[in-house]
Amino acid sequence: MRPLAGRVAFITGTSRGIGRALADALAAAGAAIACTARSLDDAKATAAAVTAHGVDARGYAVDVRDTGQIDRAVHDAERDFGAIDILINNAGVTLDKASVDVTDDELDSVIQTNLAAVFRCCRAVAPGMIARKRGKIINIGSMYGRIGVARYAAYCATKAGVEALTRSLAVEWARHGIQVNCLAPGYVNTEIPRAALADERTKTLFLSKIPARRIGEPEELGPLAVYLASPASDLMTGQTLRIDGGQTIAW
Repeated sequence: MRPLAGRVAFITGTSRGIGRALADALAAAGAAIACTARSLDDAKATAAAVTAHGVDARGYAVDVRDTGQIDRAVHDAERDFGAIDILINNAGVTLDKASVDVTDDELDSVIQTNLAAVFRCCRAVAPGMIARKRGKIINIGSMYGRIGVARYAAYCATKAGVEALTRSLAVEWARHGIQVNCLAPGYVNTEIPRAALADERTKTLFLSKIPARRIGEPEELGPLAVYLASPASDLMTGQTLRIDGGQTIAW
């Protein structure tokens, strides 16, 4: 069962964590993968790893805050693979800081990375998808786009923006056969939550707010991403799927 055989996925932020897990899941489903990261070495390392699934994969250096780098990587991937059928906007940054102390540079960095870059990547791949009358775009949001969290105002705002952008692009591009959806995870076992959970008091507090009483694993997003990237989801667009152990509904 390789529902993405013959398809090409362009994924941002694949150096580790969720991005790398999504690259692996889509490769296992048969997609060729254009892996991007700020570091070319990191992008190539992920590409090398996912070729174990018998697919073509290549790495590209992209700072998603830079329109020129995005456009160049999309152009290069289309040259190398022939087309981009699937886009996953995964690259992102967090900012844990009292809002009155957030500098303009810090605010701009969060907005440029988490929201503006999503728009720019969508804009870069859309012409090819529109011409082919098909395409799948998956934006990685966060439960923080739904709830209010002290010290994370900039991050929460950008993730809420990702959901709004998802809905708007879904409406605009539906007639072209393009589906745009959002995956919004809760706490996932990646670098920052893992460090926080090393403290037992913090771990107890975190888990007490999650009905499932555990955080997620990056690999748990893979099956949903494969579904959203496959023909099985052709009638689903503009939706946000939350995978958070029930945290947002219990908040």
